[in-house]
Amino acid sequence: VITLVTGAAGQLGRAIVRAAAYEDQVVALPRADLDVTVQADVQEAVAACRPEVVVNCAGWVDVDGHEVDPDRSRRINVDAPRFLREACETLNAHLVHISTDYVFDGRAADPYPEDHPTAPLSVYGATKLEGEAAAGPAATVVRTTWTQAIDGPNMVQRVLNGLAGPGSVALPSDRRSTPSFCDDVAQVVMMLAIERHPGVVHAVNEGVTTWADFAREVAVAAGYDPDRVVGTVEADYDPPRPAKRPLFSALDNAVLRQAGYPALRHHREFMEEIVARVRTRDG
Repeated sequence: VITLVTGAAGQLGRAIVRAAAYEDQVVALPRADLDVTVQADVQEAVAACRPEVVVNCAGWVDVDGHEVDPDRSRRINVDAPRFLREACETLNAHLVHISTDYVFDGRAADPYPEDHPTAPLSVYGATKLEGEAAAGPAATVVRTTWTQAIDGPNMVQRVLNGLAGPGSVALPSDRRSTPSFCDDVAQVVMMLAIERHPGVVHAVNEGVTTWADFAREVAVAAGYDPDRVVGTVEADYDPPRPAKRPLFSALDNAVLRQAGYPALRHHREFMEEIVARVRTRDG
C-alpha cells in the first residue's frame, strides 16, 4: 500500500508517517513540498505517486488567525479537501481527512458522539465542518482533540519548561476536553484507512480534563509541586481573543467502540511516557 500524507511536518502528520511506514510505502509531503490549496499541484502530486491512501493532515492551527483571514481559512479547510477528494476519485484512492472538536459549541454535558448535532462557534470550526463535507461521503473524517506528541512542541513540554523555572504555570481551568496522543490516533487512522471506513469517526484517548489539571498531572509525574499550576478562565483574556472556543469539547469514540475497536489508553499513560522521554532526552 502506498500512503500519501499531506501536512507531514506537523505532529500528527509525523505520527501517521511513522505508523504507515511499519508496513507500507509512505510519501510524506510537508507544506514546503505541497501546497494543498493549489489544485493543479494536488492533482500532480497524487498522480505522481499513485497512492491507495491519502491522509490529509494539512491545516492552519492559528484559530484566531482564521477570524482575521476567513478567505485563507476556506482555502485550507474547504478547498483543499475538495481538491484531494477529486484527485483521489480519479485513482480510486481512499481519503482520510483530519478534523476537530471545534465543530461543536461546548454546551453538552457528556462527551460528543459522532452523530451529535454540530454548531461551530468560530470561523475555524465552521470551515473545518465544511471541509468534512468537501472530503465527500466515501472519505474517513477523523475528529480528534488536544493532540500531544513525543517530538515537537506540546503541552507536556511547555509545562515542564515552565516548572523548571522559579515561577508558576498558568493554564485554562474552564475548558475541558480529551487530550490525545498522536501515535495512538495515527494507529487508528491507518486501520480505518486500510478498511476504507466511510464517515465521521472520533479518535481520542480516554479521560476528560482541563489544561490546568492536565498540567498538574504532568507536574506530579515529573516530581514538581502541582500547586504551582494556576488555573485561568477565558474571561481573563484582555482583550478577548477573536475566536470563541468551546468550553467543553470532549469527544466520545462511539463509532470505534461499536465497531469493536479497543479503547485508546487513558491520557495519563501517554503523558507519563512523554514526561519520561523528555526528561531522559534533556538529562
